[in-house]
Amino acid sequence: MKSTPGLDVRVLRMFEAVAASGSLSEGAKSLGVTQSAVSQAIAQIEAILQTQVLDRSRRPLRLTPAGIALSRRARQIIDDVDRLVIHVRDADLASKPAIRVGMIDSFAATAGPEIVQRLTATASQVLFWSGLAYSQSAALLNRQLDLIVTPDPVEDADRLIRRSIFSEPFIVVVPATRAAEFRKVELKTLIERLPFIRFSGRSHFGSGIERYLRRCGHSPRPFLEIDTSDVVMGMVGAGLGWAITTPLCYFQARAYAAQVVAMPLPGPALSRSIYQVSREDEFEELAESCFQASRNVLQDEIFPRIRELLPWIKTGIALS
Repeated sequence: MKSTPGLDVRVLRMFEAVAASGSLSEGAKSLGVTQSAVSQAIAQIEAILQTQVLDRSRRPLRLTPAGIALSRRARQIIDDVDRLVIHVRDADLASKPAIRVGMIDSFAATAGPEIVQRLTATASQVLFWSGLAYSQSAALLNRQLDLIVTPDPVEDADRLIRRSIFSEPFIVVVPATRAAEFRKVELKTLIERLPFIRFSGRSHFGSGIERYLRRCGHSPRPFLEIDTSDVVMGMVGAGLGWAITTPLCYFQARAYAAQVVAMPLPGPALSRSIYQVSREDEFEELAESCFQASRNVLQDEIFPRIRELLPWIKTGIALS
């Protein structure tokens, strides 16, 4: 038996566009196709049905009785197909979880975009927060976030999965105009000759630097206290003082790289580790995917660029 060719949704859409506008050209324009394509679709319909569906003797075009009957059912078929597409897409989204992710600013601004892009391939929605480590940790414990990237491993909480991503040393940044003066000097000399620009004591980052300075027996006088790496680097670049930071924060604020010079931290070494922290038995596959993406982005993209800016860092910044 010979099979009878059927009408597909594409040609029905074109027919409906012509029926609604009364014109082949207007119907084509409304669908963003050529008039030739619409003409061919109408011809295909009439060949399959073996009857005319348009009265071409009148302007605007009118439907024949067969065309009227087809239009009544065609609209319903098109609507049913559109609803089917929406239903299938919704079912696909329902199988993908929505996840709420928090990252410290230096990580969010450097590795964050690539990681979020990879997460969106497996999650229906990604809610992204950036900010201070303490607020990220509190949001995780309060179930406002599902996963955080932070220097705070949240050690006093149970049922959390902590994945160590990488570690980096702390470094010193000084104004480029005074770099020669401060090469290979002690912290004491830096503190005496130039104001110290602090990261906010409200942050995990800033409080860690303050503890380090106290252990070394130093207490720089209050001057400027700032939340973000960009602003700290801008102040140093303007010659207002010096700061302690890390290679990742330096890279985040690299727009100021020509105005500052980075040097190893004088005295005892100081470093920080960055962790991914999530809850047990929740979003395990997404958490693992995010962790691997973080390591890949750092190793392949971020670390090589940092080492170009700071060749003396070498292996000081590395995956855990």
